Amino acid sequence: MRFAAAVAFALILIGGLEPFYLRIFAIDRASQGAVFAELPFHKMRGLKSFLEGVDARTRRGARIALWVPYRQWEGGYGYAYYRASYLLPGKQVVPLLALHEDRVAFSNLAQADYLASFGERIEAPGFESCWQDEHGMLLKASPPVAPPANAR
Repeated sequence: MRFAAAVAFALILIGGLEPFYLRIFAIDRASQGAVFAELPFHKMRGLKSFLEGVDARTRRGARIALWVPYRQWEGGYGYAYYRASYLLPGKQVVPLLALHEDRVAFSNLAQADYLASFGERIEAPGFESCWQDEHGMLLKASPPVAPPANAR
């Protein structure tokens, strides 16, 4: 009886052993780390590198409005918005869709110092292009134009 229990226990251990448990010690950690780092961004290729470029070109405390080619919160905009919050540390991401609604809120642009457009080249009144790459562009809010002084 004791021998049968020992054999059953050994078979259970052998049956539960996966080859990955042994291969984990021989994997290339650098390449695996790169794969895992990109995993949260696999639905929008290029978003991570674009937002890293935006982060490098904006100051701490900047308010950055996010424009992506999706006009539904659950259909892609929320995906980009929440990931931008992680990749732009020390900066405020301003949504251009009403939170959890499928309505564009252009009035939020008034709160932004920058406009990051992923996946589309755009022109926006009150913003000037300051950087672009193959994934999108960054626009900076133009300084307000002072009205001409009355000459006396």
